[in-house]
Amino acid sequence: FLRGEVFMKPHFSMKIICGLFALILTSILPAISFAQDELRVAVRMFASGKGNTYTGCMCTPGVYTWSAQFETLTKLKADGSVAPFLAERWENIEPTKWRFYLKKGVKFSNGEPLTAQAVKSTFDFWKTEQGGNWAQGKTMKGFVKDSQVVDDYTIDIITTKPNPILPKNIKDPSILAPKAFADIGAEGFTKTPIGSGPYVVTFAEETATGVPNPNAWNKAGNIKKIIWTALPEATARTQALISGQIDVNTAISPDEALKLDQAGMKVYAKPSTRTMGITLVSTRNLKPVDGPIGDVRVRQALNYAVNRDAIVDALFYGKYAKPSTQPAFPGINGYDPSIKGYNYDPEKAKKLLAEAGYPNGFDFEVRAIVNDENFKNFYEAVIADIKAIGINATLIGQNFGGTGGWLEHWLKGDWPYQGFGIGFDLTATMDAGRVWNVFASCLKSGGKAPYFCDKEMMPRIEAMNGEFDPVKRRKMLQDLGRETVEKAPIIFGIEFDEMMAYGPNVKNFSHIGLWIPYEQLWVN
Repeated sequence: FLRGEVFMKPHFSMKIICGLFALILTSILPAISFAQDELRVAVRMFASGKGNTYTGCMCTPGVYTWSAQFETLTKLKADGSVAPFLAERWENIEPTKWRFYLKKGVKFSNGEPLTAQAVKSTFDFWKTEQGGNWAQGKTMKGFVKDSQVVDDYTIDIITTKPNPILPKNIKDPSILAPKAFADIGAEGFTKTPIGSGPYVVTFAEETATGVPNPNAWNKAGNIKKIIWTALPEATARTQALISGQIDVNTAISPDEALKLDQAGMKVYAKPSTRTMGITLVSTRNLKPVDGPIGDVRVRQALNYAVNRDAIVDALFYGKYAKPSTQPAFPGINGYDPSIKGYNYDPEKAKKLLAEAGYPNGFDFEVRAIVNDENFKNFYEAVIADIKAIGINATLIGQNFGGTGGWLEHWLKGDWPYQGFGIGFDLTATMDAGRVWNVFASCLKSGGKAPYFCDKEMMPRIEAMNGEFDPVKRRKMLQDLGRETVEKAPIIFGIEFDEMMAYGPNVKNFSHIGLWIPYEQLWVN
């Protein structure tokens, strides 16, 4: 283990596991070859838009392929600070204007030059009806009002309001080849996107293939082909790695880590930049809900009902997670160690329910994506705790994309249920301001699809967004964090480690916020 972790929990023998899955995997992965210069990566799923980065953020599930193909103006370092990428430097020249100076000589994989006009074309698509309806446009239009080309390698970005962390905000959008996008459109980019990253990636139904980009400035190592395969079942991914049919498993649980370590695989565990939680729908279709979730006492009761310490001990061996106490967490700008969060107190939970008028509970439906074993086990444990205080809680699995999927309701704000699976994902900025700009406030999705909208908080949120003094801003973030805990827009869950695994043939493996630097990897 890279951090010296040792798991001490009994499990089924490896012989039994191998017997169950060997034949299954032969049919799942029939086409995968074993060339020495190939890297074979298993993911739970691909992004709903495959190679169309406008459909999501640089986060799970898209990041596992997009980090090989695309590049952004800036990137985040392991400590959460912002670093140059396609932009070599930047400066704030007016309260609402930032100037970015681009790296010269960069080309897209099709030979187009990466210029300021390419950046502007990428950003301008958010203004179209199609681009504005996708997740990236809905988020970024809240930050970016316009962009202006100064010269071939200099661009000004005009913000909707003074924004002290814009260089972090624009770490997310991938810069796309403008002529290629104009020629084949978003539909074409779904299968054959054009980026400037170290690999050129093409997408099929359940696989994607990457080959070195001959025009890349950030050249790949010795890996001549990357094959990503969607394997939704955790056991299938684990056995595929043990049997040598894949080289990297991008999502494992502590249970699987023990099996993989015993089989000679490498486990990479790193604190996540997102939390596990269950979001509570107290605003639907831009209106406050009338039912129990609209009452802050009920939302607080749901939080007191959850035994986070027991979940951490039972599911994460007491060391690969810890209770979430607030919207931020260690390593995030705005984290406040003095905030203790909700302790486990089922009697207090019952008392709050009675005070709110629900002494006999109520029906509480949660929908969540459950193809990740860690998240599935967490959701089931939370639902069990909620049932124990007399609430008729149910968990229903859902897909990420498609009709009725997680993403559809996230964008529309019309959830036909009381809760859904997500905590706070701060990967994009490593800054707690994202909590209120993207998740728990009236600003979510540009103000068009909030699940929690407390208008009394908005002046303090707006003041924080416009504060350029880092010390003052951090204090404002911490104050907002404390207020958000009290108003309980979600069931706070756990902070956890992101765990991946890889074979002994893979060298230099790492990730920052799930971004795998494929150009640094080697296989032998």
